[in-house]
Formats: sequence, structure tokens, C-alpha cells
Amino acid sequence: MKDIYCLMTFYSLSFAVKFEKVLKEKGITVKLIPVPRKISSSCGLSGRFNPEEKEKVIQICKDNMIEYEGIYEI
Repeated sequence: MKDIYCLMTFYSLSFAVKFEKVLKEKGITVKLIPVPRKISSSCGLSGRFNPEEKEKVIQICKDNMIEYEGIYEI
């Protein structure tokens, strides 16, 4: 069985970098990876994280004014 994970895509590189920084400060495991072309051609980077953290990640983004394009479960 494959690992299931979430990808968050962003409108700009600056939001992707801020996303990684803030989540790591909050103790959430996150990794920036290239956005799969089948998902989006936005800024080119997406944030990969555990789906169990999805609601927490969304709230952190709201609290820190991190704009994102979408969230995908892979």
C-alpha cells in the first residue's frame, strides 16, 4: 500500500517558503517538493504533510496569512 499524504499548492514561492518555515516552527513535519504537473502549474513548489495534520495546517495558514491555492490528498 502506498503512503497517503497531502500536498498544498501555493500562488507564489514566497507563500511556499513561509509555509515551510512556520510549520517547522510549530513542530509539524513538512517538505517542499515540486508540484506534480497533473495537479497545478502554480508556483512550482508544494508542501507535503501528513493528512492527519490537515485541519491544523489549514488553521496555521489562516493564522499566519499564508495564502494557498489548493490541498490535494495523494
